[in-house]
Amino acid sequence: MTKDGILFVDMEFEYKLWRNRLKCYIEEVNIVLMRNREITSYRPLKALNEVELMVLDEHQLQLKQLLNRITVQEQDMRYYNMDFPVMENHQYVEQYWRIYDKMERLGTIHNERMEDLVKAIGL
Repeated sequence: MTKDGILFVDMEFEYKLWRNRLKCYIEEVNIVLMRNREITSYRPLKALNEVELMVLDEHQLQLKQLLNRITVQEQDMRYYNMDFPVMENHQYVEQYWRIYDKMERLGTIHNERMEDLVKAIGL
C-alpha cells in the first residue's frame, strides 16, 4: 500500500490468493475428518473425541464464512476500474484490512490445529 492508496487490482490479487488458501484449508479439514472416520473402526482410541470434532466443525465453518466474505467482496469490486487507487478510508480498503487480519489469525489457528490433529490421529 502506498500513501496514495491501494489499487483494486492489488486487492483482487490478494483475494484470489486467500480464496485458494482457504479452499486448501477446508480440504485439509475434510481429509482429517475422513481419516478420523477410517480409524474409528480399527483404532478407536486414536479417533477424535466429540469436543475435538466440534472444534474442527466450528473451524471449518469459520473458514467457509471467510471464503464467502471474500467472494462477496470480489463481486462488489468487479464494477470498479482495477487500476484505480482508493484511499485508506474507503470502505473496500477497510474491508480488505479486516479480511487480512482474519486471514492472519485463521491461518495461524489452522496450522496449529492441523498439526495437533494429525499427530492425534496419525499412526
